[in-house]
Amino acid sequence: MKIIRNLAGAFGIGLSVLAVAALSTPAFAQPNPIAPRSFAARIFPTQQTHYIRFSVAYNSCAPAGNCTVKVGSLPYNAFLLRVYYQGETAFGSTTNLISLGTTATTAINIMAAVTGFQALVAPVAGTIVAGNLGVVLTGNTIAQTGTLGGFDVYATMTFTGSAPVAGLAAFVLEYAAPNDGSCVAVGTGVTAVGC
Repeated sequence: MKIIRNLAGAFGIGLSVLAVAALSTPAFAQPNPIAPRSFAARIFPTQQTHYIRFSVAYNSCAPAGNCTVKVGSLPYNAFLLRVYYQGETAFGSTTNLISLGTTATTAINIMAAVTGFQALVAPVAGTIVAGNLGVVLTGNTIAQTGTLGGFDVYATMTFTGSAPVAGLAAFVLEYAAPNDGSCVAVGTGVTAVGC
């Protein structure tokens, strides 16, 4: 009987160790997609700047070339604030342009195409397209277009010259979430006035 209690106790301790290990492993909410996938827009309840951080690699298109890839999602009435980018690994093509937007065809309405990724690019404060700061693109009675509600965010890559064989660019898109009491989260498929 004592052996059975000792085995049960050891088994319980083993399960506890596994549970602690699982809980202490960091979880990354938005890993780089290998294939097209859906992203859930994030809204935290506290008054803080929200952001989407993602990378675009030379092989985000298969085969490497000109394409538009989904990189994240914004909630309805997300107030666009700023965008930053950095070339972490040189792409090596003659010209490399990357732009951001909420349309899957040519993503240019958040940040117009920026160049220079054929070489390393130091961290740069990008520019939100004139007139699209705030909720112009993400609310104000516009129909939601995101796969899981809100608005999906896309990156369009355009390469000229030789196809890149390496390359990685990092982006951070900052926004204020609709969570201040008078501006609240909007359900999937619903429209609302800008706030």
